[in-house]
Amino acid sequence: MKSVILKGAVLMATMVGCEAEAPAITREAREDLKRVATRAEQTLEESGDAAEAPACRRRERVIYACDFGDRRVAVCAADDRLSYRFGTERRTDLEIDSRPGRLRAFVGGVVGGGNGHQNRIRFSNNDYNYIVHSMVAGDATDAPGTLSSGVTVVRGQGVNAPIVRTLNCPQDTPAQVIPANDALPKGTFDEDGEAWDAWW
Repeated sequence: MKSVILKGAVLMATMVGCEAEAPAITREAREDLKRVATRAEQTLEESGDAAEAPACRRRERVIYACDFGDRRVAVCAADDRLSYRFGTERRTDLEIDSRPGRLRAFVGGVVGGGNGHQNRIRFSNNDYNYIVHSMVAGDATDAPGTLSSGVTVVRGQGVNAPIVRTLNCPQDTPAQVIPANDALPKGTFDEDGEAWDAWW
């Protein structure tokens, strides 16, 4: 309803600009209506007509989700799709979909001493790779059992590719733990190669 009212205000302000439609309107009234139209357009943009925030949609399962300051990452699973989404609270700036026949997601992990391990899902987009990873610290570390996760962006292929950006998740909840491969939709990913085996 709010959207209809605001769009009506925009239309009314547009009609005012035509002298044949409103010959008796004053210059001040015309300026007031233009200001109303501008505010209405801004309100429409802020109320969700812009691209939706990066989050899992209805009928998608949350594989990973974390807010990194003013940015958000979500990895979501549907029956035939695994998706990486990145953006602000208001809009998705990047979405990478991996499907049967167009695989762009690759899974892997490393194991350390004392039961420490890290799982990852790497999403490939042109020459960039977005590595979503979660780690459990092993018994040989200063804080065994500690969970940590994040996203590392590299340009190029393999562990020697230059790192463009690293985001460390400030939260510690189940949504930040990359699940085992059998929790991911079949046919939407492939096993990663040894060239990506590293602690990200």
